[in-house]
Amino acid sequence: MRLHTLARVFTLSTLLSALLGCNSDSNNDDVTSIDSQSLSEQLVAQIDVAVEGGVTALMLPEPTDYENIPADINNPITAEKVALGMMLFHETQMATAGVNSTTINTWSCASCHHVAAGFKSGVLQGIGEGGSGFGIAGEARTLLPNFDGQSTDPTFVPDVQPFTSPSILNSAYQDVMLWNGQFGNAEGGTVNASLEEHVLAPEGTPKFENIRGFSGLETQAIAGTKVHRMNTFDDSVLQNNMEYRLMFEAAFPEGSNDYLEEAGLAMAAYERTVLANEAPFQRWLAGEDSAMTEQEKRGALLFFGKANCVSCHTGPALSSPVGASAQEMFMALGFADLDVSSPSVTGTVSVNDAKGRGGFTGNVEDDFKFKVPQLYNLKDTNVFGHGGSFSSVRQVVMYKNTAVAQKRLSTEQLDARFIPLGLTDEEIDDLVTFIEEGLYDPDLYRYVPAATPTGACFPVADEQSKLDLNCAN
Repeated sequence: MRLHTLARVFTLSTLLSALLGCNSDSNNDDVTSIDSQSLSEQLVAQIDVAVEGGVTALMLPEPTDYENIPADINNPITAEKVALGMMLFHETQMATAGVNSTTINTWSCASCHHVAAGFKSGVLQGIGEGGSGFGIAGEARTLLPNFDGQSTDPTFVPDVQPFTSPSILNSAYQDVMLWNGQFGNAEGGTVNASLEEHVLAPEGTPKFENIRGFSGLETQAIAGTKVHRMNTFDDSVLQNNMEYRLMFEAAFPEGSNDYLEEAGLAMAAYERTVLANEAPFQRWLAGEDSAMTEQEKRGALLFFGKANCVSCHTGPALSSPVGASAQEMFMALGFADLDVSSPSVTGTVSVNDAKGRGGFTGNVEDDFKFKVPQLYNLKDTNVFGHGGSFSSVRQVVMYKNTAVAQKRLSTEQLDARFIPLGLTDEEIDDLVTFIEEGLYDPDLYRYVPAATPTGACFPVADEQSKLDLNCAN
């Protein structure tokens, strides 16, 4: 049985027991076991020093342990909401509010946050409407002809964003959403609480959905449904598909006239349960010492020690802790924006977009700060940073090791923790191994439906994607 409340602690008596259990002709396996156990003991001690609450504070709950998953007080997680939200998140038949009649029913929320890429997009810019193809992990998705971002015809405007698509994995541990944190106005929330309404919820923009008073995940799901041209009204699947109607009634038995809001709440409830709790590090935290290799443990010691990654990446998601302040959640590390000169990038990066948090709040001290991302299942993709300026975990680690900013920022603008780490090549290898392997949950497909109620292809359903996905529908 998985442990949730008891910390993983190695004591001296544990080590002595292992020593007494060895006979005089112990083999190399015995020595390796003792060495590994000693390394674990060091790691527990290091975590206790670096993390308030010790190892317990880093543990992810089971995805069905709704009481221990962070939730919006106004959107309690239920099994019925999660079931409905998982279907809607992957449903391409919701995509009926597009700009072009030839592309409807070809994208979903999962188009830009799909399991094959660790719930990211697999390409620099996630593409909703106007996309074609999928490949193996979303890496082959490109724009359809005429959807090139240059057309003046409004019926050929693609749905792409000026940032890379963050993962929904472990997003329950983030109070606000998007790289700049513009979505989120929950009761009891603190990150956006000090912002004036004209900044937080200006009319005529997606941010106006903050007026509903929900947390970031809920607000993003509600606003994103409209931004990404999906339909919850006017004879949508919520009304015309009997299975969806029954699921909706089960999830919201009190009924509602606001299908947009309830669809968003269901998808947010589902997203909160998408947790990487089967990663080796999580299993190690729960008491399975052999779950991590020696190299992964050495890397973890660096993460929580010499490299001090934990000063920015902490909490169960290794993003920000529950209740984090804006200062703890957003940092300026000089990452570059999307390279608009690249043929693989569509659109422009505005001055406000480039300012990150500052572009949203209007506060100069927030300029060029972006949200700290979670660190699980990173090896599922080769796109890293809000501008996709890195193609591997190793590149990010080496960047932080040398601390030479990609973007020209003043010393005052850069985070004070952005300093050379002094890691050796061997230490970089260990740290990368911990991040790529120790934080890798091998079974995220448990969060994907076998089929949706409509039977449509997903996460994308254009003709090329159907071929790539071997989908007959």
